[in-house]
Amino acid sequence: MAHKFTKGGIISAVIMGVLTVILLPVLIINLTLIIKGSQGGIAPPDVFGIAPLAVTTGSMDGDREDSFAEGSLIFIDILSDEEKNTLAEGEIVTYYLPDDDIYVTHRIVTVNKDSQGNITSLITRGDANNTNDGAVSISNVVGKCVGSVGGMGAFAMFLQTPVGILVFVGIPVIAFIAYDAIRITLNNRKAKAQAQTDKALADKDEEIARLRALVGEQQTQIPPEHAEGVEDAETTEEENKN
Repeated sequence: MAHKFTKGGIISAVIMGVLTVILLPVLIINLTLIIKGSQGGIAPPDVFGIAPLAVTTGSMDGDREDSFAEGSLIFIDILSDEEKNTLAEGEIVTYYLPDDDIYVTHRIVTVNKDSQGNITSLITRGDANNTNDGAVSISNVVGKCVGSVGGMGAFAMFLQTPVGILVFVGIPVIAFIAYDAIRITLNNRKAKAQAQTDKALADKDEEIARLRALVGEQQTQIPPEHAEGVEDAETTEEENKN
């Protein structure tokens, strides 16, 4: 059976495809972050080892290539113990302060090691600050900053809330469902009107055929002598004219 692709159907398929490509990954990422965030531990919730964090202060707002401003969204590569031991001066790390229950992301200015060459603590400082932070135990370091996007922090935080998920995912889906319902309703009305038109035309053709059959039947019922009289009368009238 052949399928006819209508303009409305193609538009609906395109919209659904776009929503799926954009919204489904966002929904999966947000749910993953929410679930992992409820599991505890000092590391922030991550997706495939990368944790997004919103920047709430301007302590890293500097003129270096990898500096970032307040409101940015930064991406933290969660490090294993072995990877932490490879950190070097100039890199940007995120560490956890248990007393304040916050994450701080600053640049390493000094690496402290023990006699065996293992990193024991870090001295960090924000690019916009004039003083160093206190020594940070390597056990409190959770990862290294590998990228940032300016102005996306607040938006990312909003997306992780139930309201954000509803607004960013729920409303577009509801809008698409409403659009599709309206499209189907209009198509049904159009199909119904076309069916009524086709029926009217069919009834008209049937009536014309009935009338033709009736005329043909009446002509076959005229007696032969009447037909000859009519023919003679026509002939006489024609002769009189001549």
